[in-house]
Amino acid sequence: MKTQFLLLAFLFTFASAQSQTINEALITGKWKVKKATALKDADKPETKELVTGFQKATYSFNEDHSFTFESKSSAKMLEQLEKLFQNNQWIFDKKKKQIKVGLKKEGYSNMTFIVRTEEKKIIFFIEDAQIEMVMKKQ
Repeated sequence: MKTQFLLLAFLFTFASAQSQTINEALITGKWKVKKATALKDADKPETKELVTGFQKATYSFNEDHSFTFESKSSAKMLEQLEKLFQNNQWIFDKKKKQIKVGLKKEGYSNMTFIVRTEEKKIIFFIEDAQIEMVMKKQ
């Protein structure tokens, strides 16, 4: 009985230590990319352009749920993304651990970031582009 209790306590402690609470308070703020990696089609020029542009970008999830995206990249694709994200809002689905960005009337459909923690790192994964970004809050 004592062994089972100790095992259960260990598992609970391990799970608690491994999972940083991902919530709106954590997400709110300005973020920079420490490292961006394409998990698919990494050799394609458009993928390289996106990774480079995302790497040079600042992502702001403001308290009023407005979203701003600014990239220092001069690539046309990133300029188009900056225009797309103008006047966008963000919402957080805590069950799915997703940040959805876009317009409310369009279901916040411009971009979805799946957020997770891994070894004390915050990772935003863009499923559509298959790009993973290790983030740092400013």
